This record gives sequence, structure tokens and C-alpha cells, in this order.
Amino acid sequence: MSHQAEQVPLAGGVRAQPAIAARARRLLLQLQLAVVVSVLGLGANVMASRTLLRFEGSARLWPMLANLAAILVLLVCLLQLFVWSQAQKEWTGRKDVSLAVLLAPSAAGRWLGVLCGLGGPLAASRIIEQTSRQEQAHWWALSGALCTIVATAFGAIQFFDPAGPRGVLPSRIAGGRQAPGRDGHQDETVVLGTRRDGVVLGTRPDGVVLGTRPDDRDGATPPEPGR
Repeated sequence: MSHQAEQVPLAGGVRAQPAIAARARRLLLQLQLAVVVSVLGLGANVMASRTLLRFEGSARLWPMLANLAAILVLLVCLLQLFVWSQAQKEWTGRKDVSLAVLLAPSAAGRWLGVLCGLGGPLAASRIIEQTSRQEQAHWWALSGALCTIVATAFGAIQFFDPAGPRGVLPSRIAGGRQAPGRDGHQDETVVLGTRRDGVVLGTRPDGVVLGTRPDDRDGATPPEPGR
């Protein structure tokens, strides 16, 4: 029995991978929502700065830091959305994209997003402490902090993975076949595709992405791309 990956050959030598593309579509929607939330957070932080009544001494520093963090979180969310959108072109077969090039900027953006996701709400908390509940700046700063945290969690830290988004992928969506275990019995690993270096990608039911070379499997027939 041959174990083939779910790949659809298209023109130009690009092979679509519908299983990974299905998961990436859901992540792209999540990233788009994160961008919207980050825009709302930036607007809330700007309004907190404009409505702040006490704007002297050290009070100037915190609105500036909150605004800067909100801007950077928005830029990182846009970066992650762009990176995953480029990878989706490869997985849908529309364009041959060098996925390795996307790793470095996405990973750097993730750590920048973590720093801003922590620093922005911290600066906003100082504004909240220095204002009363009767002041508009108090509630604008609180809203901006919450939006920054949500945008960071659902967008900025979603760094790129060449194996696709993490998570459980049902076999009926993947269209893949069950790969045999080392003891010759069928396990529940879904084969997603074969990379150019021959590594077979698959997911277990718990969402763990596996990468196996054909020569590492005991007696298993290597998958033949395109068949």
C-alpha cells in the first residue's frame, strides 16, 4: 500500500497542498481580526493622550510609550498577516514562494510583539493610576491596554511555521491517508505533504506536526509526490 500526500500538481511546478491551506485560511481570518483590534487599540491610546488632563512631568512619558507600543503591535500584526498570506500562495499553488525567507522576519516580529504587548499595557496602567474614573483618559487607556493585549495574543505572536499553522486537522479535510506505525499497524497520523527535501509532513490527532524522511521509516514505501 502506497502512502501518498495530498498534493495537487499545478502549472509551473508548484504543488498545491489543500490540507495546510485549509488551516491557513482560518489563521488568516484570525490575523485580520487582530489587525482590526490593534487599530482600535491605537485609536484608544491616542484618545487617552488627547483627553489626559494632567500632562506634565513624568505623565508625558506613559502616553508616548503606550502609543508607540500600539503602533508597533499594529505593524507586527500586519507583518504576520503578510508572511502567512505569502505562504498561502505557495500552499494553494498560486505562486512558488521561498518559505525559508519568511522565517526570520516573522520570528523577529514575534519577539517585538511580545515586548510591546507587555510594555504598552504597563504604560497604560500608569495612566489609569494617575487618572480618576471620572476622566475619559482613564477609560480610553483601559480600552487601549485590553486591545493591545488581544492583538498581541491573536496576531503579533503568530510566527510563521513552514509546516503550516498548528492545530488538529481532521482527516476528512486533509484528504490524506493514515501512515503505518513502526509496528506495522495503522496509526492516526494524517499525511499532509512532501517538502522539496523529501521530508514527509503529517499531523497527529493532538496537533503535533511530524516530519519524517522516507529512509527513516522501517520498510515503508516513500510517498511519491504527484501520484
